[in-house]
Amino acid sequence: MKIEDLQNAVHSGSVIRLLVDLSPMTPDGLVYPPTYAALERNGPPHIDMRKAWVDGSLRDIVVLDSVQSQANRIEHALLEAKRAGRLAYPDISISFPAESGEPIYSVLQLSHRVFDVSLACAKHQGAPFFESAIGKAIRQSRPTDATTLFQQAPATLLLGAWDSHGGGGPLVAKLPRLLTSEIIGLDAVSVSVSAMKSDPMDIRKSAAELIDAAPESGRVFEIKPANSKSKGRKPSEFGFGSVPSVDKPRAASISLARQTSLVSCSGLRQLSFPGGDSESTAAQRDQSGRVALAALGLYGLIAQNESGYRLRSRCELVPLREARVELVGRTLEEVRVFSLSADEAALLLQEALKDAERYGLKWGQDVQLEADDRLMTLVARSRAAAQIVDADD
Repeated sequence: MKIEDLQNAVHSGSVIRLLVDLSPMTPDGLVYPPTYAALERNGPPHIDMRKAWVDGSLRDIVVLDSVQSQANRIEHALLEAKRAGRLAYPDISISFPAESGEPIYSVLQLSHRVFDVSLACAKHQGAPFFESAIGKAIRQSRPTDATTLFQQAPATLLLGAWDSHGGGGPLVAKLPRLLTSEIIGLDAVSVSVSAMKSDPMDIRKSAAELIDAAPESGRVFEIKPANSKSKGRKPSEFGFGSVPSVDKPRAASISLARQTSLVSCSGLRQLSFPGGDSESTAAQRDQSGRVALAALGLYGLIAQNESGYRLRSRCELVPLREARVELVGRTLEEVRVFSLSADEAALLLQEALKDAERYGLKWGQDVQLEADDRLMTLVARSRAAAQIVDADD
């Protein structure tokens, strides 16, 4: 694919589509989809299975990776490329004091992206982030004024975000998702799976009652003394003993899986990037920014594709063939098909960014924030609470 192909697609096409057919690695097609909270009390975990039209036929499908999960994987691919030095992505990150042991958190890891509430608990050059010049400009971003987001958080323009904590009611920033991707399993049949853990020491509940040990002892529990008035607990509550077999629908058998990813060209054309030196080049500036975003989306999708499809434990898929990139014109009669590697996608992105720079539109520098006292306290107390819960579990 050449940059001219992408430019033409963004200028007048409908969508850029990526299709990948995938095979499960088990001979019986067994995969483990994501499970969600039960729809009914004490019911089995919920698995998203439904009917769908695929290749002209109504088939049973199961969602193996949702749109939201795919967005997270694309962000992870961009962050990995950034940290490996393969991509000069303009990151915004939050750091904590070294003694806290906390890692540096990227906007690409945060739930609400550049409008995440944790950014409201961080400082930029001593000032609250959203009161700084960059923070204010980000909050004022709209599809018709997307320059700052292009410069500081371009993935947000592709994957969407809502400034739900902005306090402006219906007037706050809402960026619609322009890139969607989903992986489904075809001809899906629900499978109930038994799970059992056997304790080789065969420690029984009648062996003893246990009590929590004193925190300073460094021990998790003690055997309850005969004269103790403390409430005793069963050994199983501390992890001893066998776990009985439980037969629940938590897997599916499929014939094939398919990833379908779309970048909306008509959606990209709704973005504008004001602020250029010349009004006469505004149209070219907008077009170059849109093309750069399309190239970024392609790079994120292809980089994820080449990193593999181990979606979770016992759900590993392998592509049957190389990903197919389709540039869909105004109608489905106008489809051009390309193959694209991650290296080729990276070169395409570099070329698109270079073209955008000609019109004064370029990625900014990294922005480093520091967690304020509120965020540090929340994180520290959450770590302490997690240790207590983990010990109880």
